[in-house]
Amino acid sequence: MATVDQNAIFAAQPAKAVARPAEDRIAGFDGVRAIAVLMVFISHKTTLPHHDSYGSVGVWLFLVLSGMLISSILSEMRGKVEAGTQSSWRSMGDFYIRRSLRIFPLYYACLGVFALGSLFTSFVGFSRMEATIYALYGTNIYIEMTPAADHGHFGHLWSLAAEEQFYLLFAPILLFTPRKYLARICVGFMLAGAAMLAWLVSVKAHPNAIHVDPLIAFGMLGVGGFVASLKNLKPPAWLVSALAQAAAGLALIAIPLVFGYFRATWNVWGPLTCIVAGLFLFQIARNQQTPVVAFLNLWPLRSLGRVSYSFYVLHQFIHFYEVQAVFRRLHMDIDAPLVVQVALELSITVALATLSWHFFERPFLRLGARLTAREGAEASSATAALSPGRQKAMR
Repeated sequence: MATVDQNAIFAAQPAKAVARPAEDRIAGFDGVRAIAVLMVFISHKTTLPHHDSYGSVGVWLFLVLSGMLISSILSEMRGKVEAGTQSSWRSMGDFYIRRSLRIFPLYYACLGVFALGSLFTSFVGFSRMEATIYALYGTNIYIEMTPAADHGHFGHLWSLAAEEQFYLLFAPILLFTPRKYLARICVGFMLAGAAMLAWLVSVKAHPNAIHVDPLIAFGMLGVGGFVASLKNLKPPAWLVSALAQAAAGLALIAIPLVFGYFRATWNVWGPLTCIVAGLFLFQIARNQQTPVVAFLNLWPLRSLGRVSYSFYVLHQFIHFYEVQAVFRRLHMDIDAPLVVQVALELSITVALATLSWHFFERPFLRLGARLTAREGAEASSATAALSPGRQKAMR
């Protein structure tokens, strides 16, 4: 997931009561990621009443957060373009290099494992055509076209497809448009998403088609971008207080519990939860010195949030019955209550995601940082090669 220095989003004072994580990550945001991915996990792994609504809110929270951070990164890049220190084309190249090295390696590694496995067995939702669609990041469009079909354990890839499509459209717009238009551009995406939602509801589209529609997802990413555009807004103290943060955070958890029960209206009003998500993220970024941020910054949540991308990708492929199959090969039969099964799947997913982050994803992140910093390194080398008198003249 995207990371960015908090000062690129809001001119906020760094937290005194909360230790600021490494790599200039905004305190509390990793905790938000952890809560979001746990909501998705619960929706896929339990049979609680209207459990799918928990996953919906979790994904919407992810989309708003991603839109907020990506918009901030692109806005900062556009600032360099307007300052004359970097071209729009170079900025776009750097952005896509870093995003590709963050998202592609694990994604295509997973698809590669299933492609290799399909030579010996078959997987529901992974025909040759479907594998090609996943590889081209068209999962959301495919599901929207076949909303009632069984997509196996690959349906959750729709949100990653939506983000990639958004990057392709959003990055050029922001990098070739004056920075001052960020809010208007994001409002445009929000209105387009709302209009698409209204139209799909009016024609009684399948709930799954509404859930994965690209334009609706773009609108939610636009909500995050709009929040990022509020960098210079000075909010009233009560709006970003600890009490207000707690109220917004609890609302995100309560909304699917209360309103998810009403299936007929959930697809109409549920997506508006992204507005609450945007408010919550705004509050966290603007006031880092609250007990809410301290809670979100606790080590367990912070650690899970750090590996939330790999956790999200992998969690649908980890199942208790696979553990049972392994033990049967060892001539041992095991069984456990559902709560133990879910706990075991959670533990295995966290362990694999942690290993993926440290030994697979992080090296690619560092490679992306090196590749996109090459110009700065070249400039430093050139400056170092100048004589002391020439360097003084340049300063």
